[in-house]
Amino acid sequence: MSEPAQPKDPSTPVYAYRAFISYSHRDKAVATRLHRTVESYRIPAKLVGTTTPVGEVPKRLAPVFRDRDELPASADLGGELSAALQRSMFLIVICSPASSKSHWVDQEILQFKRMHGDSRVLALIVGGTPYGSDMPGREDEECFPKSLRFKLAADGTLSDTPAEPIAADIRTDGDGRRLANLKLIAGLTGLKLADLVQRETQRRMQRLAMVTSGAMAGMVLTGGLAIYANQRRIEANEQRVIAQREAAAARAASDYLVGTFELSNPATENPRTITALTILGRSADRARTDLADQPAIQVRLINTLGKAYNNLGLTKEASAAIEASMPAIVKAGPDGAETMLTLATTYWKQGALDKALTTARRAEALLGPDLKQHTALRAQVAVAEGRIYQSSSNVPAGVAAFDRALAFYKVSENVPPKSLGTALNNRGLLLSDDGQFDAAEKSLTESLVIFRRALGENHLVTGQGWYALALNSFNAGHFAVAEGQIANALRIERIVLDADNPTIGDTLAMRGRILQETGKLPEAERALREAVVIFRKANPQGHYSIGIAEVYLGLIQSQRGDTKAALSTLDDAKHNYDVSYGKIHANHGDLLVNRAKVLAHAGRMEEARSDCKAGLVILADKLGANSSYTKQMAATCAALAAPKTGADRAVGK
Repeated sequence: MSEPAQPKDPSTPVYAYRAFISYSHRDKAVATRLHRTVESYRIPAKLVGTTTPVGEVPKRLAPVFRDRDELPASADLGGELSAALQRSMFLIVICSPASSKSHWVDQEILQFKRMHGDSRVLALIVGGTPYGSDMPGREDEECFPKSLRFKLAADGTLSDTPAEPIAADIRTDGDGRRLANLKLIAGLTGLKLADLVQRETQRRMQRLAMVTSGAMAGMVLTGGLAIYANQRRIEANEQRVIAQREAAAARAASDYLVGTFELSNPATENPRTITALTILGRSADRARTDLADQPAIQVRLINTLGKAYNNLGLTKEASAAIEASMPAIVKAGPDGAETMLTLATTYWKQGALDKALTTARRAEALLGPDLKQHTALRAQVAVAEGRIYQSSSNVPAGVAAFDRALAFYKVSENVPPKSLGTALNNRGLLLSDDGQFDAAEKSLTESLVIFRRALGENHLVTGQGWYALALNSFNAGHFAVAEGQIANALRIERIVLDADNPTIGDTLAMRGRILQETGKLPEAERALREAVVIFRKANPQGHYSIGIAEVYLGLIQSQRGDTKAALSTLDDAKHNYDVSYGKIHANHGDLLVNRAKVLAHAGRMEEARSDCKAGLVILADKLGANSSYTKQMAATCAALAAPKTGADRAVGK
């Protein structure tokens, strides 16, 4: 094994090893495979030489230290290990119930952290349950060693502050081997996971293009077999019609997919430089032209492309691709409903709530008037409408939409557990917004049970279930319970998502609000500021998520006595609301009431009363004068307007 390239900056530490693998002997097979995978991984040529926070990206990540192979026979085992740890840039911990109980693994983590800090410790989950030691009855399932679970104190001892390690889950119900390995490569290089995934996709596409024709022929054969199996259920004439239609669809899809990989200009296009984004854009264009006379097939493909764009966070590209196929979507009737629903979801993600609701209703109209048909898809439309109402704070309409979705799911066959859990989850959140905390907790708990059973403890959706419960506990004033629940959500999201994913931003913002209520202002402010940074990166033009986080950040600044900074932060929050909503929204009313709290804290009572009055008018108009939240804010304004007693002034209330 050759030594890695030395850093050019003489002030940068020189490492003999890219990583040190720490593991229990029971996980030797995994460690051996990981060692081979990391050392043999070829960094995509386009990324080699990139400067990242951990230095210049090399061509290879060799050598990697694995103590059972690397250590010579020596009486001074501790000295050899310490030297290897000191000369390793990263530590990879293979996490399992066995490693969590290993004294030596725990000591290796502790020593590495003392030498290099927490940030370069990476975890690979191969079994067990992260933080199982915090779950009654599941302590033996813990897979994180103690030194991995907690940060170091200033004196080098282990503190009681959770470390929230960067983790990949190699199991099939986690990330899977391919994604888990890429997460580790991203951590070892400082590259973005998305960039590595994109480059890997290009590699796969190059291979795929070579076998597409054969694969499509297989798809045509498979489609024919499926049609044959279905022939027993329908009349003979219908059999022939469906067989012809499906065969034509298979041929059209085959020709379409093969053509997508053709070079527009072989003289100028290099197949090794064509990106996944190029393929998606070309696919959308060709679907509209090559399949213009086959609207049902066109809209299926456009729907897939729209979802792919949304999964990449490219909502503008998604809406543009689907909008351009609108004539075909309408012409396709019920076959176009799902694509129309994808467009509604895209508008919702963009914050265009009115357009989202109108589009969802158009999707429902395409399904026709018979409510006994397309029940599963009608349920999905109802869920989308409920989410839109949820974002616009229309509680009654939202709860009714989710109840409608649950009713459709009840009469549908083969409903995915995730879909049922999602409807229950969103219904619970709306009930919580309406102050029905016990009913909300029941719905949310039922949802989380479904997620944990169907998807596993460390699935992103399970994390979102914990988030929803934390939000309800927060709304109910149970802050200590909420703090534990939001910690579970953040732990899972840190495992499965990139650090700048907006979902993590949402959870950090919620954590900041909870910590603020428990008086942990420095921690609360750090969480909120990190959330704002994530949101701005995702939405540089502005978004209501930024505004929500900034409202609570402004309150913390006010509590610190910095009124000027607080008001400036709230002004920026209003700007983000204006950009996102395009008109007056309930959050504008909430903002004014919180601004009044800042002004009252500074003794500017006349301005505070004016803002409170204006805020309550907005809340009454948008949520209703009798809504739980409007009443809560009215009580806040009444408390601000009440004259302070001498005792209140003495303690600075």
